[in-house]
Amino acid sequence: MLKYEIKKIFLKPVNRIVLMVLAVIILIGSFLAIRDVKYYRGENHSALSGLSAARQLKKEKNQWKGYITEEVIMRVVEENKTIKLSSDSPDNALALCQGFEDIRHLINLGFSETGNYDYYLCDNISSGKAAGLYERRISKLKEELSASGDTKTADFLVHQYEKLKTPLYYEYMEGWKALLDSQYLPTLMIITIVIIGFLVSGVFSNEFHLKADSIFFSTEFGRNKAISAKIKAGFLIITVVYWSVMLLFSAIILGVLGFDGAGCMIQAGENWSSLYNITYFQSWLLTMFGGYIGNLFILMLAMFISVISRSTVITITIPFALSCAPMFLGRIPLFTDIMNLFPDMLLRMCAFLDDLTVYEIGGKVFGVYAILIPVYLLLSFVVVPLIYCSYKKAEVK
Repeated sequence: MLKYEIKKIFLKPVNRIVLMVLAVIILIGSFLAIRDVKYYRGENHSALSGLSAARQLKKEKNQWKGYITEEVIMRVVEENKTIKLSSDSPDNALALCQGFEDIRHLINLGFSETGNYDYYLCDNISSGKAAGLYERRISKLKEELSASGDTKTADFLVHQYEKLKTPLYYEYMEGWKALLDSQYLPTLMIITIVIIGFLVSGVFSNEFHLKADSIFFSTEFGRNKAISAKIKAGFLIITVVYWSVMLLFSAIILGVLGFDGAGCMIQAGENWSSLYNITYFQSWLLTMFGGYIGNLFILMLAMFISVISRSTVITITIPFALSCAPMFLGRIPLFTDIMNLFPDMLLRMCAFLDDLTVYEIGGKVFGVYAILIPVYLLLSFVVVPLIYCSYKKAEVK
């Protein structure tokens, strides 16, 4: 029965076309993410991109490979100033600074005012002041939290910041940055969930649409094993398609740009302010697993709604609505707090690891993802018996 349900999904020409479109999107997304890696040569404003850029950047950046100590920070500041003063053009200066650009970026992030990033801050800061980068990270947070009056939240965030082991280790990590620090991965997750929604939309509604429900429910196993087969088919399609897409996308980008930097903390990249003290590899695992749970819940909910509504069209709209609408509603201050708890946040996790959103439950403070992941995992399993019982009790019309 399970093979039959899966075969019904993949034998539809439209579903095959949709999967081919998804494969093309993966390739396009991978190409764009790889292409965005640039190496500037300075002369004639020329630049390399993709694999050739990655090779040059790896040579340049690994000259600074190691722990970002106070001495390294001071050296970056001094070398940056020397290059700026001696270069005859901004393009040449940019090209010469590429080896330590990531460390320069950390200094800018650490000492810029919140919400007002100053790209040129490192050009003017003293090396002695820059050496206090790690202390500044904590003191800056304390300053921001001092006006809130919420001591539990403040204590939790400060404790998370203090738990970060410093000095940070640094090496070339463009592959992980291209994969996790861009908008391509969250966008691909949203596209994937919409396409999987299209694939599973007819699992429960087709019998009603084809007027075959009377035959289906009158068979010996129509109200037990057949329903279980449909649930298993939906679960397998969600799981196999999601992980195939994510693993292929990751393999292409990391295969071209390199797996180097997997052990670097995400604070050494674009997530300087993150409260999650994890490496890039751990960030990838968290992002992939969180995205899977978000997919699983939304699509299981969509299948449950298809059982109740008996409509394929409504089923298709659910993944789109739950993955896209909260993203826009969250921009309205009135809805921000509640929208942060919607499952779409799990699809865009890598883009929000730098966010300090926390919630207090039972006197304890948790990061938003420490709440969302177990809650939606549990709800995904809760939906399964609801699907089974609702479809089993369905009346033939």
